[in-house]
Amino acid sequence: MSLRLLTAADFRRLPWQNGRGTTLELVRHDDTSGTLLWRLSVADVVEPGPFSPLPGIDRVITLIDGNGFDLDFGGMRPPVSLRPFEPQAFSGDWPTVASAVHGPSRDFNVMTARGTIIAEVGLAEDGAMEADFAYIFAAHGSVTVKAADAIVRAETGELVECRQENAMSVEGDDLGAVLVVRLSRTDGTTIPGA
Repeated sequence: MSLRLLTAADFRRLPWQNGRGTTLELVRHDDTSGTLLWRLSVADVVEPGPFSPLPGIDRVITLIDGNGFDLDFGGMRPPVSLRPFEPQAFSGDWPTVASAVHGPSRDFNVMTARGTIIAEVGLAEDGAMEADFAYIFAAHGSVTVKAADAIVRAETGELVECRQENAMSVEGDDLGAVLVVRLSRTDGTTIPGA
């Protein structure tokens, strides 16, 4: 069992593949060959434009600030309007475009290697939580994660990595602004390092 706090000192800012903006990478884990297994990040969207193509990657995007924008998936599925703290899953293979940008917005992104890692993204709930491997992101306010022998408090924009076999508890100022990302392997084996 372990809880680890990740803060601004652990993050890095990277340019988008399409050159139209930047992403704040919160955490990334690759396999031994350097291929992405999962990545969590935050990005600002200020204008309409295409998403970078990411073949073989499953994505979940969640609006955490601003009035949002629409996502058009090039006919692969109906377009959607992002609403605050409502995760939307889609394929990185799809020709995705941010359209109808309703003002500067910030989103939280989860990317996983299709066929290897599965991500479930949702809002934190007060009280006990179980997950073999999870990240808890404080989009606004603070959140405290308690395990049998550890307590970690994250402030706005910080992340708690949880490798835990037993129940832990989550408490916060506004759990409606705290995201939980549960990761698992498609073959049922243990997440690397867990």
